[in-house]
Amino acid sequence: MEGTIPAPGVKLDMRLLIVEDEPSLGSTLVESLAAQGFEPYLVSSVTQAEAVIWEQSFDLILLDVMLPEGQEAGFELARALRESGFRQPILFLTARESVPDRVRGLEVGEDYLPKPFALAELVARLKALARRGEVKPQSIQLDDLELVCETRQVRYRGQPVRLTAKEYQVLELFALSPGRVFTREEILERVWGPGYESDSNLIDVYVKNLRRKLYEGVIQTVRGMGYRMGD
Repeated sequence: MEGTIPAPGVKLDMRLLIVEDEPSLGSTLVESLAAQGFEPYLVSSVTQAEAVIWEQSFDLILLDVMLPEGQEAGFELARALRESGFRQPILFLTARESVPDRVRGLEVGEDYLPKPFALAELVARLKALARRGEVKPQSIQLDDLELVCETRQVRYRGQPVRLTAKEYQVLELFALSPGRVFTREEILERVWGPGYESDSNLIDVYVKNLRRKLYEGVIQTVRGMGYRMGD
């Protein structure tokens, strides 16, 4: 990593998962990106990454390609995440800079930065990806339920359903990751933002409203854990 840039002195509220197996670079990335307002979390292998990705909420992933699991491990992890419904932006950070590698990286991720790199460029690219937000499909079809992400329209059995802005955001969160269990705290953080405080039954009220406007089983209760859509 080359060069430094002055810390902005503001917290960006962007949780960043760094998957990097070179200890010195990993610790430097954590220190440098924390100074730029990110909230970095470092792991050094695919196994460690898989253990935390679905347990915590991350806004971005900074991913090396060559990891302890193999020379292609980063590409394979990214593809598996996309197939599992993970929608947050992925930036590959790697010494592999051939055109085929870049093309492959952009097929399963959103950006590709070869090593060595300048910190200023890395920060600029991460901020650009964060502004872009989740990588969403144009539409989501789950049996008789359809969400058109760009226009935030919802149809059930072909008929439009009117939802409030927050009801739509809650529904979309589940629809983007069918089968995944979300805790009430995670739903609050993802939809209302970090640090939002509310009555403990706020999420229950929104789930009840979605069930009333759509159908009873649209979102299922997982006792002692939270909610999910689908099996």
